[in-house]
Amino acid sequence: MSAATVVMYHIVQPAGSGVLASLKGRSRGEFLEQIRYIKRHYSVVPLLDLAAAADGIATLPPRAIALTFDDGYASHARVAAPMLADAGMPATFFPVASALMNRSVLNVNKIQCILAVADVDVITASIDAAIERQGGKPVADYRREWHKPSRWDSAEVVYVKRLLQHALPESVREPLVDELFRTHVTSDERALADELYMTVAEARDLVAAGMTIGAHADRHIRLPTLSREDQAAEIDGALTVLDAVGTRRTGFAFSYANGEFNAASIELLRARGCAAAVSTRAELATIHAGAILALPRIDTNDLPVRADAPPNHWTLRARGD
Repeated sequence: MSAATVVMYHIVQPAGSGVLASLKGRSRGEFLEQIRYIKRHYSVVPLLDLAAAADGIATLPPRAIALTFDDGYASHARVAAPMLADAGMPATFFPVASALMNRSVLNVNKIQCILAVADVDVITASIDAAIERQGGKPVADYRREWHKPSRWDSAEVVYVKRLLQHALPESVREPLVDELFRTHVTSDERALADELYMTVAEARDLVAAGMTIGAHADRHIRLPTLSREDQAAEIDGALTVLDAVGTRRTGFAFSYANGEFNAASIELLRARGCAAAVSTRAELATIHAGAILALPRIDTNDLPVRADAPPNHWTLRARGD
């Protein structure tokens, strides 16, 4: 049984100007240094090579690593991919169907933009007021459950993200996100989407250049929050990305929105011929058939951004030290 590292990236180079330039992401210089660090310590392989190894039809090199990029940002095609090509590194990109083809700004990005330009206390006050208006679970219960720090964010920011991403009822959450986005960010969603996300033509160019395009989501909804029927619809919507870029629907790669899945998610992907699926659980991947649709990934922040940095915890573990 072999092991591999899978790394997850989101925004690589902050896009454009204004609010997009303030979004958190790996800078061009940091990304270049990390590429050089990875090249020193790992053997970069396509994500789908992990599936071939799990099926016993391929052998992974020592310290195999697969690079993955979620959400289909323009900087993936315009910044990251050319740098990866120069380094001779393959990668897998996971655009979201609604962003790639409908030019809709994903709620997760709307929330990032809102947090980038508005005071977190102002956002929290709007959320708490919406909770009180709905007359359901009290604010204190939401705070008790969700006002907690994460690996990357303060308790205040986690509270905003979790409530606006999934914890509030959809009938409250969706209008609130749209209102906050229009008020604090922009009323021209299409213009921001065109600046933030890659185009279908750019995704096709990535395939032509030897990169892999996988499926991520239709609307970027956490699958376990949906019924089995709605999960199937979300997955099938995600697969339209493969059709749009000319990639077959057999043996494809899939990235779970927000890394979340359940047994139904795995069954639905297996029935559709998915070869490998990745989550956001921070761990090295053990490669075998029973785990290939639930692969963990470490974050780009889990690796150094200096080419000459000594091997860190994750790299030492990949080496078996």
